Amino acid sequence: MNSGYLSLILLCITLILFASGWKELYIRSISHKGMLLFFALWLIGSNFSITIKQVHIQLVYVLIFLMSIAILHVTQGFIHKLHLLSIGLLLGSLHFLLQQLLEMDPILIVRNSDWDVAILLAILAVLLQRNALEQIAAISIGYLLGDMYLAGIHPVAGYHHLGHSTFQDQWWLSVFTARTMTIILQSAYNGCRSLIRSWMERKGGWRK
Repeated sequence: MNSGYLSLILLCITLILFASGWKELYIRSISHKGMLLFFALWLIGSNFSITIKQVHIQLVYVLIFLMSIAILHVTQGFIHKLHLLSIGLLLGSLHFLLQQLLEMDPILIVRNSDWDVAILLAILAVLLQRNALEQIAAISIGYLLGDMYLAGIHPVAGYHHLGHSTFQDQWWLSVFTARTMTIILQSAYNGCRSLIRSWMERKGGWRK
């Protein structure tokens, strides 16, 4: 699959899920209008770019940067903001490290190096953060930094490219995977808790 198609496929799947009533599970703190605005800006940003000196920036990169700043702004407490930034820095460093590692040793690639990195970062994000907005912000900060690192050492035709199609695919795959895994884990946890509670109540009733 050519780079750039995966992000569009996941965007369409997300729209279908939200239209089917899954929005409250995936991300309840943003209104439908806010989500539609984001999707519209994404489609525009993925097709337009700006060039500043030797840096070629896809507008999607700017969109994710502004979204991350907005989430950091609404996050309560300085320590909480710092914790979110530290997770983003960790994910950014790991993104760069994993991309370089798979490039040097392709034998470690399971299917597609970019997808492998995206899924690994999603798993780590789930382990470190459960809140929907903060999870998305941490992943976004990680990709913003990781892409900046990679663009700095891998110029193309003399230009440093930020927010290219591979970046878009990885971001969408990480966010979609992280949110889906979080929902599954939370549902499993709630199910087990209800089962144990029911078993304890039944056991107490037998003893009486």
